[in-house]
Amino acid sequence: MSGGRKPVSALLRGILILAGLLGVIDTLAVSMYSNMNAGTVLPGLLGLPLLLIGLFLPAAQRFFSSGFGMFVKWLLVAGYAGYALILLIMVPMIYREGRQPPAPGADALIVLGCGVRGERVSLTLARRLDAALAYAKANPDTLVVLSGGQGQGEDITEAEAMRRYLAVRGLPESRMRVEEKSESTYANFRNSKRIIDREAGDGAKVIFVTTRFHVLRAELVARSLGLDAEGVGTRGVDWITPNDYMRESLVIIYYYLGGKI
Repeated sequence: MSGGRKPVSALLRGILILAGLLGVIDTLAVSMYSNMNAGTVLPGLLGLPLLLIGLFLPAAQRFFSSGFGMFVKWLLVAGYAGYALILLIMVPMIYREGRQPPAPGADALIVLGCGVRGERVSLTLARRLDAALAYAKANPDTLVVLSGGQGQGEDITEAEAMRRYLAVRGLPESRMRVEEKSESTYANFRNSKRIIDREAGDGAKVIFVTTRFHVLRAELVARSLGLDAEGVGTRGVDWITPNDYMRESLVIIYYYLGGKI
């Protein structure tokens, strides 16, 4: 019997070490090129316990065999299984919502801000702006609201950087409204709604542009503020997309449980 268990233990150990290493390496690699957030650290947080259990499997098995150790084991099992279930449910919903085509003829279009490098828009923000510009050209009566404050490492507000980007590419200043105070998705919609209500009237048809993984949460936030807005998703940065989906799945659940959506 012991000879039969040994290969199983070796296989289990290899799987745990590999899974743990992948998670830890992902966090270390992504943190070098991206802002620290839940999506950055989650793979490492999930991977480190697996890596340690795999490296010290015989000792871990003895610890998990009785008493407090058994409680810890089932807590870990429940945690990993619960998160896997959340991903299984949420990822298809996030994916589907982020790929819906925009409805034509909106009264207003909101561009949700994100990272600015000094005074230059990031690749992610440029993709949002390119989509907004294409929509604005196809719908000449649509008001364009640029929403985003100034964060760490940004020399100007995100809204101002967006205005400059679109102006250089031919969008008339008269069609743009700049909202420079927002520091969250909630504030983006709250402050933009005030502008839209004033200029297009209550009940205006609104769409917004953000990155695909963010569309579902943004729609839920908008609706919680009484803004019936549809999202247009743009491509994100491919190599951190898994991290984005991991974070969004948890954040949506957190927002829901906290009554924010």
